[in-house]
Amino acid sequence: MNEKPTRRDVLGHAVRGAALMGMGGVAAYVSRRAGPEGAWRIDVERCVNSRHGAVGVAVCDKCATTCVLPLSAVRAVNDHAKCGRCYICPAYFEITSAIDERGLPSQKLCPRDAIRRTPIGEVDPRDPANNYYEYTIDEKLCNGCGKCVMGCKEPAGLSSIRLEVRYDLCVRCNRCAIAVACPDEAYERRPVQT
Repeated sequence: MNEKPTRRDVLGHAVRGAALMGMGGVAAYVSRRAGPEGAWRIDVERCVNSRHGAVGVAVCDKCATTCVLPLSAVRAVNDHAKCGRCYICPAYFEITSAIDERGLPSQKLCPRDAIRRTPIGEVDPRDPANNYYEYTIDEKLCNGCGKCVMGCKEPAGLSSIRLEVRYDLCVRCNRCAIAVACPDEAYERRPVQT
């Protein structure tokens, strides 16, 4: 049963091998593009929007306004493990706005309406304030303006929202416009691990 492989068998193996090598190359390229090594990141300890102790200062919107992309590669991310799921979230509501008929602030903080507020469980109509809410950020709407990050900082919030570079969107400019414009030098390139 030691038959010689036919020409068709050899060509079939060669084509499958070339296809596997091609897919491996594409996978390596995609993982390298999507991975954090050698990519830009935001140092939350330096960023004025998220830095502890930086209260009463203006929100920095450089991540939203200086990226070379039409919609910045920087997005807000809510760390749900830290989130208090508050009835009145200072990252969702403009807490200094007028109170509406439900007893909630009448305006939202996000200018692009990128944060969704969803009740957890059923809301008791007799006591609606006695409920928790999940706050999720729609990345397609978020432009990284930082207003929700600033609102979520202590003492009003729990600092569960932070700005983050979405590596799948970032074009990895050698001279990043956000890094150049950042007043706190919080936007930095993470070194490549060797």
